[in-house]
Amino acid sequence: MKIGGYHFLRRLAPAYGPHYGVAAQGCLRGMGLIYVISFWSLAAQLVALSGNSGLMPAQLVLSFYRQLSGDLAPLYFPSVLWASQQPLMLLGVTGLGTLAGLCLLYGFYPWISALISWVCWVSLLQVCQPWMSLPGDALTAETGLILLGLIPPLCRTYPPVHKMGSRITSIILLNALLCKILFSSGLAKLSFGDVHWADGTALYYFFETQPFPTVGAWYLHHLPGVLLKYGLWGMMFIELILPFYVVLPRTFRNILAGGVTLQSLILMLTGHFGFLPLLMFLLAFGLVDDVSWRKVLPASWAPPAAVSIHQPGFLSVLILLGMLPLMIWQTSLRSPSNVPRPWKWIEAGLERVHAANRYALFSEVHEQRKEISIQGSLDGRQWIEYRFRLKPTDPRSLPMMPILHLPRLDQAFEHLAAEIDSTGQAQTPLWLLRLMEKLLVNDPSTLSLFPVNPFPEEPPAYLRLAVYEYTFADPVTRRNEEVWWERRFIGFYGPVFSKQNPVPIPKEPTPQGPASQE
Repeated sequence: MKIGGYHFLRRLAPAYGPHYGVAAQGCLRGMGLIYVISFWSLAAQLVALSGNSGLMPAQLVLSFYRQLSGDLAPLYFPSVLWASQQPLMLLGVTGLGTLAGLCLLYGFYPWISALISWVCWVSLLQVCQPWMSLPGDALTAETGLILLGLIPPLCRTYPPVHKMGSRITSIILLNALLCKILFSSGLAKLSFGDVHWADGTALYYFFETQPFPTVGAWYLHHLPGVLLKYGLWGMMFIELILPFYVVLPRTFRNILAGGVTLQSLILMLTGHFGFLPLLMFLLAFGLVDDVSWRKVLPASWAPPAAVSIHQPGFLSVLILLGMLPLMIWQTSLRSPSNVPRPWKWIEAGLERVHAANRYALFSEVHEQRKEISIQGSLDGRQWIEYRFRLKPTDPRSLPMMPILHLPRLDQAFEHLAAEIDSTGQAQTPLWLLRLMEKLLVNDPSTLSLFPVNPFPEEPPAYLRLAVYEYTFADPVTRRNEEVWWERRFIGFYGPVFSKQNPVPIPKEPTPQGPASQE
């Protein structure tokens, strides 16, 4: 069977290229860098968000899981944080993940380092709801699991690229993952996305209503409508047509890699989508084989010809037969209940570690941007607004470029505002009530989530949530008034919170479960 599996996969070599040493090392080192940035960003805010006194304590989430699954909860929701949810444990997991990411980046026991980083990430992903609910968070877990197959487990350091066996199984799965993300996202825009994708007007609103726009989004928003329409069809071409290039010769796969790279760069320059663009760039890098690098790089830089070929065995064939049909089925966006057996069991197992996700990126575009503003007052007459790190508040402020730090509280407010935008009303989540309670006493841990404390002398006596509609200022208003945004007051969300009227926190709150990645 081993010989049969070897010949089965070797037949795919002409289509996928004879060697992927550069791609394998580049993806592993790039994933190490993403781990370092991700864990570092989480560590700066994790105690305030998921600590014992945080806005959504990790122990609440784990107790909710235990209510769902009883004593088997640690098996259904695996996490090292079942051992302890103390702040020191949370910071220890992020610190260990960061250290392992550095080792993966520099090549010190890369397989073990990749495994430790992945376990730490999945452990946090299980308990840090609703803070880690972006598609990029789940994609990190799914990509990290596949990357474990790119290098032998007992390897002390990275071998030279020409001696690094072409582990074709993981390369195929990485390419399939990229195609799943692209094609399912494009299909969602046409099938159950809003009408703006079908009539070609989505980019008229996308740059203005996307999460955390930058200055680049303002300029693209004011491009002529015909250019925005051409840009939309270019995006649809990348998502619906280019994924089929993965089964064609290397020239077409390189075109696919270029298209995904271009799309990722545009996303990075126009908004803050977490680590999704970096992961997409990493997956695109896995499409380019060593022969392509030797054609474009100088002779002194290009990788030498391969001297070793990894020979896949029976286990590699089983992994492909298990994963590839599942990814194809997930691309079709059909209900998980309709997945045929035994792939339904495989999907159920992978979902426990967030490694079998369905993606429908940007399938809905809102025509209006609504933002929730936190306003505090000492006397109930003069109100001061709390600033956020990325979320629009001050009309004169707009980030020049995306930053590596992802403020999770800003992200949660974006999701809450989107629910108000689509339904007209939204249920007040537990974390928002706890936030109001802590701001009324100037809790230092909670205030660390904001760039500035507007009440440094004494805490506010009153808090309220105001809802505004934000629109990009036109070029004339931008030049005359020096503002990036124009905003219009809509109304208030919830009651006025005060020390005399305590925040109504439920006695037995039900934390939010893992969010859908669609």
